[in-house]
Amino acid sequence: MKLKYYEIDENELLKKTGNEKRVVIKLPEGFINYSSKISEFLSKNGVDAIIYASPVYGACDFVSVDIKTIFIGEAEMPYLKKVYKNIEFVEARYEYDVKFLRKVVDSVGEKIGLASITPFIHKIKEAKKFLEENGKIVYIGKKSRRTKYDGQILGCDFSSATSIANMVDGFILIGDGFFHAIGLAIATRKNVFIANPLSKEIKKCDEMKEKLLKQRYAIIAKAMDAKNFGIIIGEKKGQTRYHLAIEMKKLAEQHGRKASLMMANNITNYIDYSDFDAFVSTACPRVAIDDAMKFKKPVLTPIEFEILLGERDWNNYEFDQIL
Repeated sequence: MKLKYYEIDENELLKKTGNEKRVVIKLPEGFINYSSKISEFLSKNGVDAIIYASPVYGACDFVSVDIKTIFIGEAEMPYLKKVYKNIEFVEARYEYDVKFLRKVVDSVGEKIGLASITPFIHKIKEAKKFLEENGKIVYIGKKSRRTKYDGQILGCDFSSATSIANMVDGFILIGDGFFHAIGLAIATRKNVFIANPLSKEIKKCDEMKEKLLKQRYAIIAKAMDAKNFGIIIGEKKGQTRYHLAIEMKKLAEQHGRKASLMMANNITNYIDYSDFDAFVSTACPRVAIDDAMKFKKPVLTPIEFEILLGERDWNNYEFDQIL
């Protein structure tokens, strides 16, 4: 089944429904336009589909429910297998020719770290072979407890790349957006080239990284005079970091600031109506970054909060990760 640029395996989708006559379908933003197409396909095969009508932020974005839920376009997180209840995953893939990487061969160093994201990860070994045939020494980091594949990175987990960072001159990320590339550059402190299989373009992410860092510095500065912080706990099971939230609250109080715990499933600008001066999100690390302009009040990551309080130097800035 074609979904935008990507394909999902119809037989796998039917297999994952099992013997259920009714399932919930969770779709990422890029696939929501295909809700009726998926619903009609399942209906023709005797399954009623309930399309989840709230935003979906990844394989960590779930609560236990009695009705079977199928995530489309996501790879499962291995460490959550024990708590996935009635939850299945059908990955989406994009087929591409790895030879477009020839464009970056002369730009990156001799020793290359290779990383990718779910829709493109199935060709990472083929990409490694191609680069090696073009004279490069290529490393692929091992998967973590949150990733299914070697070389896979998430917006909240760059550990497969950081594990090999001291062995490489730079990274090639096979992906279709800048967020993962910027996070990878900050996490590894290496040059990162993003190779987009959709457009066949190769771009270095330096300028985007510097732009993002300036934005984050401005938000930290805006929160500098805040006296009362809301510490947000994510309700989604794969994002809940209760103990970290407690640590942030204690840290605030040690520095003479007030802090209270909050909890949310989807973090929206509804929090702006509270009487807190600023917020620290211990939920998905992308909330503070991706949605920064949606909030009137500053929303910091835990690492940024440490910088604000003087516990960490700005030169030691890192992307927040859930490891």
